[in-house]
Amino acid sequence: NATTANATTANATTANDAELRTMLAQVTTATASAMLHKRGYPKTFMLGATPIQKGVRVCGRAVTLRLGPGRPDLATAEEDRNTKDPMWLAIKSLGDGDVLMIDCGGDQSGATTGDILAARIKRLGAVAIVCDGAVRDAAQIAEFVGIPFWSRGVQGLGFTPNLVSLDRDLPVRMFDVTVIPGDYILADDDGAVMIPAAMADESAEVGLEQEHKETFIRGLVQEGVPVSECYPPNKETLRKYEAWKKERGS
Repeated sequence: NATTANATTANATTANDAELRTMLAQVTTATASAMLHKRGYPKTFMLGATPIQKGVRVCGRAVTLRLGPGRPDLATAEEDRNTKDPMWLAIKSLGDGDVLMIDCGGDQSGATTGDILAARIKRLGAVAIVCDGAVRDAAQIAEFVGIPFWSRGVQGLGFTPNLVSLDRDLPVRMFDVTVIPGDYILADDDGAVMIPAAMADESAEVGLEQEHKETFIRGLVQEGVPVSECYPPNKETLRKYEAWKKERGS
């Protein structure tokens, strides 16, 4: 019936998305941003997005939230926050593979997220948080919660009247990069990159090939081959690369 068919399609889409995110997570932000730049996307790398823990690379779909400078007339009453506040509604909407993108306009006067809230965000299935503002309890999030987190800085104060929730699920400006809901967000030790959903498949395919090629060339350089003889790769280097791939079965 129609219900079964829709459920089957949804499950297939979810599986394909998970596979795509896994592939993209094997690509560095440097490779992804360079590839997108060549294809007409000059503003994808989120300069200043700093990880609170090292050695992590993740990829997920953007769920957006925008905060602004505090105004008491825009603040949501505490008893209404679970049903009306954009921040809490955005968090409640999170699911498997999501990345919560918090646009604070660079304001670090109050931290948006501490270890308790981060634990809830992780429990809901989100794979990362990126905040164009400040994080609180960075050490606790890194050690005890374990959800990857990128921000402009760390702030001891929590969510203060200096910030107010404005809206969610709309385009946001993150570290001078426009992010829309559903974009793929790739983040690693270097920072974070926005990958438009329409470019995700190509980014995964081309990005993985570039990573393999650079692994091979780096090996040549480590063996003593001068950079001038192998990078950018000439015909002979590419011939050796193809042979190397064949030996590895890749």
